[in-house]
Amino acid sequence: MPTPTPETLRALYEEESYFGGEGSGYSQYESQEQEYLATFREDVRRIGEFVPTGRILEVGCGYGYFLKAALDAGYDAYGVDLSPSAVKFADERYPGRVFCGFVEEVPEIQGEKYDVIFASHLIEHVTDPAAFLRSASQLLTPGGLVVMVTPNIRSLLSRVSGSRWVSFKIPEHVSYYDPKTMTELLRRTAFQVTAIDSAYQYYALPFVTSRVRELLHPASRLIPPFERTRLFRDRRIRVTSGSMRVIAALK
Repeated sequence: MPTPTPETLRALYEEESYFGGEGSGYSQYESQEQEYLATFREDVRRIGEFVPTGRILEVGCGYGYFLKAALDAGYDAYGVDLSPSAVKFADERYPGRVFCGFVEEVPEIQGEKYDVIFASHLIEHVTDPAAFLRSASQLLTPGGLVVMVTPNIRSLLSRVSGSRWVSFKIPEHVSYYDPKTMTELLRRTAFQVTAIDSAYQYYALPFVTSRVRELLHPASRLIPPFERTRLFRDRRIRVTSGSMRVIAALK
C-alpha cells in the first residue's frame, strides 16, 4: 500500500469521527479520560526528572488530557492538534492554550520557546519525521527536550503478536521505529537521546480483555467473560502496548 499523502492524512484527522470511535482514530476516547489521565501523569512525572518546571508544548493534544496532567503538576502547558473538534473541546477547558494546525503553521506559537515538546503517538503518523523534528527544534529553548511515545516495532509484544499487533494501524501509521532507528533519526536532526523507556498505558479491564480476545481469536472463545462481573468491570490496569518513551535533548 502506498504511503498516504500529508493532505490525505490531514483530512482523516480533521474528521469529527476521528475521536469518536468509528473506523480510524481512537476508540472510546472521551469515555477513557481517567485512563488517559493516569497514563499522562506517568509521562509528566518522567519529564519532571529532567525538567521540573517550565513551558511545555504538546503536539497532537487531542482533548487536552496531557495538558491537564501537566497543568496540575505546575507546568505552563499548551497544545496543538489537527482536529477542529478536539481543539474546540480542549479550548473550552483550557482557554487560550490550545490551537489548531500543524506545529510549523500555527501563528500563536511561532517565535515562542518551550522547555519541552511532548508528542504521544504522533511521530508514527508523520510522513516527514525529520522535518517535524526540525520544526520542533525551532520552538525549543537551548538544551530543551523532545519527549515522544511511539510504538516500538522491536518490542516483545510486537514480535509475539505479529500482524495482529494492536499498533499496526493502516493508513494512519506510516512509519515504525525501534530504539536504534529512533536514535539515528534524532541524531540527524540535532538531538541527543537521553533515555528510552518502555511506555505503559492505563485501561479499563474490559477494554484490555477485548483486545486480548481479538489477538487470540478463535481460541479466545474458550476464555470465560470474567471481566463483565461487578468485581472486574470497573478495574483499571497498567499494561504495555509495545510502545517506548524517548527523551532527547536539543544539542
